Amino acid sequence: MDVNQSFLGQFWALLRVAEVVAEGPNVTSIRVTGHGVGRLRPRSGQFFLWRFLTGGSWWTSHPFSLSAAPDGRSLRISVKAAGDHTSRMRSIPVGTRVVAEGPYGAFTESERRRDKALLIAGGIGITPVRALAETMEGSLAVVYRVLAEEDIVFGDELARLADRRDLTVRYVVGDHLSSEGRDLLSTAHLRELVPDIADRDVFLCGPPAMVAAIEGSVRRAGVPRRCLHVERFAL
Repeated sequence: MDVNQSFLGQFWALLRVAEVVAEGPNVTSIRVTGHGVGRLRPRSGQFFLWRFLTGGSWWTSHPFSLSAAPDGRSLRISVKAAGDHTSRMRSIPVGTRVVAEGPYGAFTESERRRDKALLIAGGIGITPVRALAETMEGSLAVVYRVLAEEDIVFGDELARLADRRDLTVRYVVGDHLSSEGRDLLSTAHLRELVPDIADRDVFLCGPPAMVAAIEGSVRRAGVPRRCLHVERFAL
């Protein structure tokens, strides 16, 4: 996510880690609570700068999106192990103090212009998409792109959301380097997955290279620039 493209955060709060959950081989969810949660007033799709006050990480802050809709009592983030700091997230003790600064970001429903929306996530870009899928109104479709089945997180949660909301979920699995993989989430493939894509707002989140490729496919599918909302997971 690009901090420079976000509006300034309004608050910070000193919170505590309440729960640490392994979502998969490389993804860990952390739920934090505290008296300051209520005054932060975040929205689904936003992120905070997080500073975990424990050995090895207390002096640095990192941007992580909310992976569940804020409920006024707790906040949840989900982090993929991709370096020294993120690989230590699973070992953070319950009770650890956390400084949360924010919220940041405009990847929210307030940017929406149409009654129908398509949420496209690549890899760990599913985190803000998962939160948006919980709170967005109207007809929703989620397309979740991963390299392998074991990379899917929140599968059960997405299924439960689909059961109780006007929401469909499509999984796109495969290596983009293969001959078949090069056509995944092409313009033709997007139209096959979501035939009315041109009539929807599209929210797209993932690694920069993936976002750049799919952004072009979405535009060629007839989605106006004003209806395409992008969050890149890079600083």
